[in-house]
Amino acid sequence: MAKKEGLMFNTLISTSGSVATRLVGMCTMIYISNQIGAEGIGLYQLAMTIYMMAYMIASAGIITSVSKLVAEEVSCGWILRAKKVMNIFLVFGFIISLIITALVYTNATNLSILIVKDNRIVEGLKILSLSIPFMTLSACFKGFFYGTKDISKPASAEVLEQLVKFGLTIILLGVFGTHDLVMACMGMSLAITLGEILSFTYLGILYFANRITATQNKTTNIPEGRLLYKICNVLFPITASSYLTAVFVLLENTLIPSGLQDYGLSVVESVSIYGMVKGMVFPLLLFPTALLSACSTILTPEIAKASALKYSGRVESLSSRVLHLTLIIAFFIVIIFALYGDELGISVYNNAQVGTLLQIMVFMSPFMYIEIVIDGILKGLGEQKKCLEYRIVDAIFRILLMYFLIPKIGLNGLLATLILSNVISSILHINRLIEITHIPVNFTKWIFHPTLCALAAGLVTKSFLSDMLFKNMNTRINLSFSILFASLFYLVALFSLKNITPEELSIRK
Repeated sequence: MAKKEGLMFNTLISTSGSVATRLVGMCTMIYISNQIGAEGIGLYQLAMTIYMMAYMIASAGIITSVSKLVAEEVSCGWILRAKKVMNIFLVFGFIISLIITALVYTNATNLSILIVKDNRIVEGLKILSLSIPFMTLSACFKGFFYGTKDISKPASAEVLEQLVKFGLTIILLGVFGTHDLVMACMGMSLAITLGEILSFTYLGILYFANRITATQNKTTNIPEGRLLYKICNVLFPITASSYLTAVFVLLENTLIPSGLQDYGLSVVESVSIYGMVKGMVFPLLLFPTALLSACSTILTPEIAKASALKYSGRVESLSSRVLHLTLIIAFFIVIIFALYGDELGISVYNNAQVGTLLQIMVFMSPFMYIEIVIDGILKGLGEQKKCLEYRIVDAIFRILLMYFLIPKIGLNGLLATLILSNVISSILHINRLIEITHIPVNFTKWIFHPTLCALAAGLVTKSFLSDMLFKNMNTRINLSFSILFASLFYLVALFSLKNITPEELSIRK
């Protein structure tokens, strides 16, 4: 059942899967963008907006809830209750997902016209809706494996799913064609649905082969409490957060193209800009979060276990180490993307405007990355209600800014909204974490050293390697070697300053 590897070992497994998943997913988006252009990407993202809203309503934070509850029950020896948790979530998830699928499928036309004001996504949306039950049940299985620290199974499932989706996307775009965006959207939707079905089948087989089989609880003096009350106490705040997130994301993604049109752009121009921001820039900007998402997913059950056993020192140690590593990654990404944004835009998408947007938007990445990690820590500490409050504040602030700024100053209004909202949300999360854990903030170790080393690595490689030694090389080769050398320079500098130590990266339990 539960694996005995340490936290960092499990994080490495999850990270490897997450990086591979993001890499394949990014390759898929790059391929799609080169086939159907910015307008096609924008149309595809609008269909995904409704689809992901429906999935968030159906899944309602199932992965986090299941992993936290299973981890707590198992750590206390309540094996039968852990089994009941899984059974309840599987039945609940199946029923809710079927209802959501039926509603989306039968109302696809109305949803497309009312929400995104474009009926070209109707058929693709119908195909996507069929995958919702499979995704929801897969989320239950993943939550179970995270809760029992069997990380390799969900990690392998995600990699397999993305590989299948990538392969099917290539095949089905060839079958459906790329000149008609309606047919292209149908082909991509079918690839996603088939990939989700395969992932569900794979995870289901692994779950039933590795599910909890104990017939009684361990002897313990800890009072069990009411299971249903405990489930509701964890699930309801996360469910409310998921529902609100779905609504807010939907509002955001519809305000962007409509606001750009009010600013004076045509439908094609507004959808193209939306496609560049959401479908091209964000995949590059969010690619480094593969590590952070893995840490966040792992931390939730791990901190829930430490909190349940009253190991306050363990909670503080984990929080401090992960925040430090998060900032190390964030400052390096800021420098590299700011210096090499133009090259990345041209090399990846053959689009200079994408590179310019990336150079601007990368400055919100440290705040965005910190929020991802702290959100997982706070949920592990039972702070779901606070996370919900912060999500509401951030969403309302973001929507108001979009509503007023985008029609007046266009793309600049969108960029200002994204940066300001991420800064405010991260500050709220940081303050709450410090308040309840009392972890000390080491300015020199967390901020000064990483910034100095990242700046040195970026400027040295940009000035002497990219602009001089590799100047006559192909742009992609130049970029690859420059970033590789910058990464090595950065790591050596951090180790030299003893900013990173072998103990901090230890994979021991």
